[in-house]
Amino acid sequence: MRFRHSKWLSLVFIFILASQSLVAGNAFAADEISKLVLNKNELALQVGDTANLTATAIFVSGSTENATVKTDWNSGTTEVASVYAGVVTAKKEGKAVITATYMGKTEIVNVTVSKKVKSLTTDKRSLELRLNATEQLLITAYYDDGTSENVTSKADYTVDTSSIVTVTNGLVKGQNPGSATVTVKYMNQSLTLPVDVEVVRRIDAESSNVSLLLNGTADIKIMATYPNGDIADVSEKVVWATDKAKVADAIKGKVTGYSVGTANLTATYGTKSTTITVDVDSTLKLELDKQNLLLKKDATGVLKLTATYADGKTEDITDRAEWATSDENIVQVSKGKLSAIAIGEAKIYAKYGDKAVVANVDVEVPRRLVVDTELVSLQTGQEQLLVLHATYADGTSAVVTESAEWSVDDENVAFVTKGKVTTYKAGVATITAKYGGKTTTTKVEVDIPTIIKPSKKAVNLQIGGSEKITLMASFKDGREVDVTNKAEWTTSNKDIAEARGGEIFGLATGAATITVKYGTRTAVIQVSVGVLKSLKVSQEKLTMKKGDSVTLTAEALYTDETKKDVTSDVIWTSSNVKAATVDGGVVKAIASGETTLTAQLDNKTVTIPVQVDMASDLTANVANLVFDLNETRTIVLTATDSSGAPRTVTNDAEWKTSNSAIVLVSKGVVTPVTRGKATITATYGGKSISIPVEIGVVAGLVADKTFIVTKRGDQVQIKLTATLSNGTTKDVTETATWKVNSYKLGTVTNGLFTPTASGKTTITGSFGGKTVAIPVEIDSLKYLKTDVVKVQLTEGSTANVVALATYTDGSEEDVTKPALWTSSNIMIADVKDGVIKATGKGTARITVTYSNMRTTVQVTVTK
Repeated sequence: MRFRHSKWLSLVFIFILASQSLVAGNAFAADEISKLVLNKNELALQVGDTANLTATAIFVSGSTENATVKTDWNSGTTEVASVYAGVVTAKKEGKAVITATYMGKTEIVNVTVSKKVKSLTTDKRSLELRLNATEQLLITAYYDDGTSENVTSKADYTVDTSSIVTVTNGLVKGQNPGSATVTVKYMNQSLTLPVDVEVVRRIDAESSNVSLLLNGTADIKIMATYPNGDIADVSEKVVWATDKAKVADAIKGKVTGYSVGTANLTATYGTKSTTITVDVDSTLKLELDKQNLLLKKDATGVLKLTATYADGKTEDITDRAEWATSDENIVQVSKGKLSAIAIGEAKIYAKYGDKAVVANVDVEVPRRLVVDTELVSLQTGQEQLLVLHATYADGTSAVVTESAEWSVDDENVAFVTKGKVTTYKAGVATITAKYGGKTTTTKVEVDIPTIIKPSKKAVNLQIGGSEKITLMASFKDGREVDVTNKAEWTTSNKDIAEARGGEIFGLATGAATITVKYGTRTAVIQVSVGVLKSLKVSQEKLTMKKGDSVTLTAEALYTDETKKDVTSDVIWTSSNVKAATVDGGVVKAIASGETTLTAQLDNKTVTIPVQVDMASDLTANVANLVFDLNETRTIVLTATDSSGAPRTVTNDAEWKTSNSAIVLVSKGVVTPVTRGKATITATYGGKSISIPVEIGVVAGLVADKTFIVTKRGDQVQIKLTATLSNGTTKDVTETATWKVNSYKLGTVTNGLFTPTASGKTTITGSFGGKTVAIPVEIDSLKYLKTDVVKVQLTEGSTANVVALATYTDGSEEDVTKPALWTSSNIMIADVKDGVIKATGKGTARITVTYSNMRTTVQVTVTK
């Protein structure tokens, strides 16, 4: 069945292909080609490069077809460039013609193959130019076949900031101050060159603070210091900015003040800037002629504001200042003129520029209010007039009784209006008088006795019993009055006892407090109803061992002298159930520790201290531990009980570590986690002991080398030794952390340093919080010289010069090839790898640079 299904699918597929071929064949047969179009007519390649050509057939009907694969491709010079299915491969330097033919139409592509550029160099690594100055670059291309070529005029140049630098055929010109990067590209290679134009080391203003009068001006000189030490006035060249344009600004070094205030002007030249603070119409101080002013209501007053300037001059600026009041409902102000509106106090503010002063204004505000009496004692229904006096700031006083605002805190006791007090019932009230923002109070006592006394202060009752209490009140006038029925009787617990009209009733067993109040006076009566007198437990304290059990009994003594076993009625609790528990008087010792048992019945409580396996002393077999990672130590703990018997309790104790990130502890076994210090604490039987622990703490770190002088191609091994806190030493070369401060100069792995470039740097090795630094010098030269210092040549001739480097260790090396050779004038003498070629008559200077040192050779060329 599967075979028949597959065969059927194959037949369908063949039928579809045949149909498509028939349709396509009919279309192609009916459509005539108009022309053949290639995507490129010329190619410029380097040896080894490839390029893709595509061919598109355009038919008379207007339809198109990608005929790249169907096209017949041929190369006229296959040793220069070959072609297959439109893919062109450059083989060697030269020219070739690629021919594409399809349906009778032919097109050609001209191919130019050049040598492959291996690298691109420039005679300068960076440039520093002054404004409008120029400097010529020399760009050299090095090819795969070992040849080189001056491609200065052929290279492409781009600048990231064209407003600062422009480049034409390698000629760099400084346009504006700043920094830019020139990118040089030739063939498949490129390089970058940093250029600084008019870059200054710093700019300075001759003065950082300027003071101006309104609309005044001042000239500010800005001096620029260049890297070579030159100093120039750039006041008119800098770009000025201000944070407050309405206050002050600067144009070409001239500062102008526009309004009162302070502004910060910033002068920027190239990448440097400096700031000048400008004060416009700045005053040293402001002064008011009066700091305090006393006015009557509806009266007026005047304040004068004087400004003192930096030159010592003073000026009345009352009309020019900004004036404000803290409360316009009390005092209003306009240009120093005051109007008192209502009684009260206000502050007057005068502001000019960034300074302000304040004056206090008092409008009929009394400094104090006084009532002719501070305490009034009256009987119910009596009246009394209070007189209120106000004293002002100028020392005068007046009676303001009817003008003041009067109030009372309890109108059920007394009432007041315009100082007249009327009493209603016994009690105490407070009369308050308000005037001009000030207040004063007077206390009013109505029928207040000096003392009240109940006939008994304590009453013992049985449930259902009662007792009559008489309450007497003593007054200041000597009266003794029975106020039992007039007083207010209350109880602290209405379920145990209550009082009505002086009669106290016992309701249930317990204690309560009866409070009686008359006026402001109170008295209390303690009431006991069937109250427990005492509670006693069979033992006062317990000393037990883990697993022991003891039974306690409790006995109650009541006020009627009867006794009762209340063991099952008592509430038993333990303050530390981990040490011992108690239930129905049965005490069980659970674990080492201390607890307090409590027996409670009604309001009586008895406590029994309990000790379970408590130690009198706790010791460890070590006072401290010092060891390294990958090791363990065991602490043995010994407890001594009250009888003096010792016992090992290592597994029973509670162990803790002060820092689990450094060390762990379990049943006395100490396991290190990382290097550091921690404290192990063991607790048993109410005692604790602490053991300091140090894990691999490094006291010192020493390298076997203090200074390294080496060369590229060599390797240096450094050994690092750590001294632990216990005095032992350890080679930590491979476990330490190593770093080269300048990664461009070399690498270091496990103390093995491999230099990669010339220069000076520092190698650091770190271990256990300690660090060692070793200075390093790579390819440090003592001398650089050539075998000749002067050369005389005729035009067209050459000379070989050898460069010899002498290192600080005394070794010598021929550096003719790796050194950089440059000519001051390639039109007279050119140089490469020490070979000097005379190109024209005159004198030139050949410079040899290697490892930050240079020397020169003088070349004279004659006809």
